[in-house]
Amino acid sequence: MKEIFKITLSLTVVCIVASLILGFVYAKTEHARKLNDERIEQQTIQSLLGYGVGAKIPSDLKVYPVYRYVITTEKGETVLGYVLPIKDNKVALAEMDLSGNPIKVIPIPVELSALADKATRDDAVNAALPKGSKSIYAQTIFVADQGGKRLGYVVPGVTQGFKSFIKLMVSLNPDFTVTGVAVTSAEEDPGLGAEIQKSFFRNQFVGKTIELLKKLTVVKEPLPPNFAAALDPAKAKAKGLTPEQVKEIKEKHLKDNIYALTGATISSRAMTNGVVSTVKKFVYRLDKLNEAIKKEQLSVAF
Repeated sequence: MKEIFKITLSLTVVCIVASLILGFVYAKTEHARKLNDERIEQQTIQSLLGYGVGAKIPSDLKVYPVYRYVITTEKGETVLGYVLPIKDNKVALAEMDLSGNPIKVIPIPVELSALADKATRDDAVNAALPKGSKSIYAQTIFVADQGGKRLGYVVPGVTQGFKSFIKLMVSLNPDFTVTGVAVTSAEEDPGLGAEIQKSFFRNQFVGKTIELLKKLTVVKEPLPPNFAAALDPAKAKAKGLTPEQVKEIKEKHLKDNIYALTGATISSRAMTNGVVSTVKKFVYRLDKLNEAIKKEQLSVAF
């Protein structure tokens, strides 16, 4: 009996120690993972705004995050909430109904930089809401200004791919023309659907206006060779294409639909639907948000 007790006690101690070690390791690695994810996100945003690896970031480039929440009020009603950067380093939560009509503005007594951490942000938002209300984080959009002028927007999106969800980011200029597309997460088949991450496919969306996106479709036709080269900077350089020639070729094919990847039509359509849906939803929501900002006379930082 004593031997059984000793064995049981020993196993219990081993399990407790192992749990503590695993917990410690998880805490350390989770923190490192978060920092790495944030670094990758920042690099992707900067690249989409035209400042890729090695490029010097202008001192007057400002990128403001706008956090969107879905809020259930104390009365059980569903409304939207936008956490906005206000001038003088202040933060406010602008509530809107599902039709985009402003409801109220709630000050959040924290600095914008403190909201980069999701847990901190969620706590701050819920603390600012009336008792009985609760919020669920939905999305972050990024508004970029340079020299006091609007440079553009970076908007995340998600779409169902062939194997799993595809996460992406789309950058737009102030007129909502696509300036870049990045795939941030995908598990499509190597050599087939995974090609959505290649520049010759992603860059087909660049230059598409909101009007062109609304009627954009996918065609099962070979990508014209000269267009394929113009879409890939490395190939364009190898072929000796000048910047003027690249621009001319892209303009010639600007109104083309998206050429599907060979053997990966589903992934091609998924990516196209994701880009189109992301942009259309963003433009609609931004229009409603701008109306609310104007009506409530909010002095937003951007």
